[in-house]
Amino acid sequence: MTHNFRTPKRMVGLLLTCLLPLLAQAQSALQATIDSLLTDSTWQTAQVGICIYDISADSMLYAYNAHQRMRPASTEKVVTAIAALDNLGPNHLLRTTCCTTGSVTDGVLTSDLWLAGGMDPTFAATQLQRLARQLRAQGIDSIAGRLRFDLSMKDTLQWGWGWCWDDDNHTLTPLLYDRKPLAPAQVAAALQKAGIRLAPAALAATMRAEAMPPAARQRNPLAETTTLLTEVLMPMMKESDNLYAESVFYQLAARTGRPWAGRKQAISLIHNTMKRAGISPEAYNVADGSGLSLYNYQTPATLTRLLTYAARGSAIYPALSQSLPIAAVDGTLKTRMTDTPAAGNVRAKTGTVTGVTSLAGYATRPDGHLVAFTIIVNGLQKGAPGRTLQDNICVAICK
Repeated sequence: MTHNFRTPKRMVGLLLTCLLPLLAQAQSALQATIDSLLTDSTWQTAQVGICIYDISADSMLYAYNAHQRMRPASTEKVVTAIAALDNLGPNHLLRTTCCTTGSVTDGVLTSDLWLAGGMDPTFAATQLQRLARQLRAQGIDSIAGRLRFDLSMKDTLQWGWGWCWDDDNHTLTPLLYDRKPLAPAQVAAALQKAGIRLAPAALAATMRAEAMPPAARQRNPLAETTTLLTEVLMPMMKESDNLYAESVFYQLAARTGRPWAGRKQAISLIHNTMKRAGISPEAYNVADGSGLSLYNYQTPATLTRLLTYAARGSAIYPALSQSLPIAAVDGTLKTRMTDTPAAGNVRAKTGTVTGVTSLAGYATRPDGHLVAFTIIVNGLQKGAPGRTLQDNICVAICK
């Protein structure tokens, strides 16, 4: 006996006839639940924007002020992460390299040693010592030239555009060491520990904004450490690490190939991703990679549409979803939505600055449908009511 596994059109029609009323009923229940949540007097003095989209069914589930431009806080990191995965790919490497124009003669490096920064936020003692050991393994036991530092991977601005002066801001530099600007003395100490003698000129090195000669850049590095983009995305998204986010933002800038690239170059690639997602540039404004800036604006619709675009991209979604905090499990959502249907079923980026609380990401419904959602609240004196609203909406989605 043979079996025909093709579903007859009549059966498909019958299935749709049965399922559509159920889907409509579930959508109606979700809408009624959220409508009731918004009747609270709290929302008379705060601005709320919501956009919930069923990716699996390709249909809008709920929209409220969805096209209102609002401050996104750290949900701006969703934009940074998706643009980076879209333009650079998950296997992109953040590189810190040692280069020279000279040669090694009888163990002596005859020219300057350049250390070129790739704005790797993970770079610390372990990586610096690894570079020094690699140099020693090249047969170098002394350096006759100077220690010089290539900072041309990004512009010389130390803070992001629109950051508040009284925030606890990190200095943005291509050469980071334990989350702070690298000091020449730290490099000298690592080299000497590896058994490399330094000339007085090297010991007197100072950190200046320089770019290494093309001849050094074109040669293979003497030593190199690398970090995968996906390794940087984990703390950036799970713990909402602002320094990691700005490092990823400037990876985009550097991709343009322009020395001393800045936010305009990074934003140009973000615009490209937004355009591919079908988002108009008039709907948003990008100022930095972390969401700290007062000049970032997104709408619930832009973030939800971007998340939908990412979910349909095989090179984006696996790395993005893995990096997002999971409700009641880890990251900034570890203590939220516990003992509810949303626990373990919501992966989303939180956002919090004064007057702003936001949540954007994915939820899995009982029927297995993947949903993209964004909930932004601006104008609250305290963030707790906004987070409660977000949690209750997520629970309603997952019921």
